[in-house]
Amino acid sequence: MFDLDETLVHATKERLDRKPDFRFEDYGVFIRPHLRFMLEAIAPRFDIAVWSSATKIYVESAVKQLFGDVAELKFAWSIDRCVQRVEPNSNGYVYIKDLRKVQGQGYAVEGILIVDDSPEKIVRQPRNHVLISAFTGAEDDDALLELPARLVHAAEVMKKSTVGN
Repeated sequence: MFDLDETLVHATKERLDRKPDFRFEDYGVFIRPHLRFMLEAIAPRFDIAVWSSATKIYVESAVKQLFGDVAELKFAWSIDRCVQRVEPNSNGYVYIKDLRKVQGQGYAVEGILIVDDSPEKIVRQPRNHVLISAFTGAEDDDALLELPARLVHAAEVMKKSTVGN
């Protein structure tokens, strides 16, 4: 399962040194380099889904642009599926992605990996989190090149830790 912003895309109102890959409202959206390669590499082995703390209309728009004919998504969730929690340090909110909610889609929590740049959003199931560096629009970003191998390794570790439990 993937987060969107700063994981697979960077959406900004600021100008970067290149044209955005697509626009959403008044945001330029830049797709992280090597997304297609990564999706093609993992699609035969993993079910793919999206869970973002963004609005539903943004998630729907981004999913159409990112996945299209490359990978079939099992589902795409937005902020309405997150758990809102007050962040005491900032007195703001953080939106938690509680993976137990995914059980209703037929998946055991022990079998889910979520790729996200924000560890605070996965605090309820940190063992399922595959941390990725935040994407800020850089054309030379190569984090998705190594991700297929990282996901395979994480899945193997997770499987070994649940066998016999």
